[in-house]
Amino acid sequence: MSPSSLLVAEATSSLTEPVMAVLLAWIAIAGILRMSVLLERVRLDWAVAVLIWSYWSTALLRDRAMQSVLTRWVALADVRLATHAAALVGAGAILWIGLLWRARRPVRGPVVTLIWAGVVVLAGALAWISAPARAADVAVEELPGVRPGIYLTVYTLPTALAEIPVLIIAVSLMWHWRQSLARAAFGLILTVCIAFSQIDAWSRIITGWLITAGTRDELTAHRASGNDLLFLLPVAVLMLLTVPSIVTSLAIRLHRDSASRNVRVLGPMWEDMMTARPEMRLNVPRSTLVQVSEHRMRIEIEDTMISAAPHLTGLHAQPTPAQVCHALRSALAEGGSESGDRRAAAPAWVGDEAFVLDIAREWTRTRPAVADDSNAHARKALL
Repeated sequence: MSPSSLLVAEATSSLTEPVMAVLLAWIAIAGILRMSVLLERVRLDWAVAVLIWSYWSTALLRDRAMQSVLTRWVALADVRLATHAAALVGAGAILWIGLLWRARRPVRGPVVTLIWAGVVVLAGALAWISAPARAADVAVEELPGVRPGIYLTVYTLPTALAEIPVLIIAVSLMWHWRQSLARAAFGLILTVCIAFSQIDAWSRIITGWLITAGTRDELTAHRASGNDLLFLLPVAVLMLLTVPSIVTSLAIRLHRDSASRNVRVLGPMWEDMMTARPEMRLNVPRSTLVQVSEHRMRIEIEDTMISAAPHLTGLHAQPTPAQVCHALRSALAEGGSESGDRRAAAPAWVGDEAFVLDIAREWTRTRPAVADDSNAHARKALL
C-alpha cells in the first residue's frame, strides 16, 4: 500500500538531502561533543542531552533517505507517529529543563517519573487516535471527524506549554541585561527560538481544528511547507547555544583556560606558602574542577598574606611585586613570625587578584631552584 500524497508531504522534510545531512551531522556532532567534553555532568546537562537527541531523532525520521529504509518494514504513517513520539520526548525534556533551571536544584525523582509517564501516555493517545490513518497509510489530517484536531492538539500542546517556564526565564535574563550582557544575549536567542516554536505549535493546533471544521486543502498544504522552516531553523539556532560550553570545556581539558593559567602562575608561590604555613590549608575535599582549585589557592594565599601582615608594615601603600616578595619571604622564614607589629592590618592589595598574580610571577622568577624540585609534588596533590 502506497502512502497518500498528503502523508508524504507532511511526514517528509522538504529540505534537500545535502542540507538535511548537514543539519543531522551538526546536531549529532554538537550533542556528542558537548556530553563528551563536559567535566561534570549535572542533571541539567542530561536533560539538555535528551532534548538534543529527541530533536535529532525527529529530524532523522523526516529524512527521505531514512524513510526509504524504514518503509521497507513499516508504513510511512507509523514512521510519522514515531516522529511525533520523539517530539513528545523533547517536550518532556523541555519541561524538565525548565523545572531544573527555575528551581536551581534537582527535581525530585517522582516528578521526573511523572513527566516521562505523561510522555508515554500522550504517545499512546497519538497511536490510538491515528490508528485508522496508519491502517490506511494516510495522514491523520485526512481522517473525518474530530481526530485531526484532537491529534494535532495532543501532539503539539505539550511542547507549547513546556516552553513557558523556559520563556519566562529567558525574558528575565533580557530584562536584567545590565547584570550580564552575555546572559541577556543567551536569553534573546532562546526567546527568538521559542517564539518560532510557539508560532509553529499554535498554527498547527488551529490548523487541526480548522481541518476538522471542513477547511482542508489550502491549510494542509501550508502546514506541510512550513514544517521545516518553523521546526528545523530553531533547532539549528538552538544548537549554536552548545558551542560556548563545548569551547569552554575543551579549553579546560587542554589547560588553556584562564583558571588553568592562573593555577600555573600561582602554583610555585602557593607551594612555598603551604610548606611554610601548613595550618593555612583549607580542610575541604579536593575538586576536579580547575576553577575550584584556583579559588582554593587564592583563599589560602590570601590567608597566608594576612597572617604575615605584621611583617608587611614597612612596605609602601603601593609596593612593587619584588618588594612584596622580599617581605613575604622574610615573614615566612623560620622564626619570622615572632617579630613584627601584631596589631597591623592586612594591606589593601592582598585582595587585588591581578596584583597577586604579578606577585606570583615575581615569586617564580626569583624562586630558588631547589624549591622547584622539593615542592613539585604539592601542586599535583591539589590538582
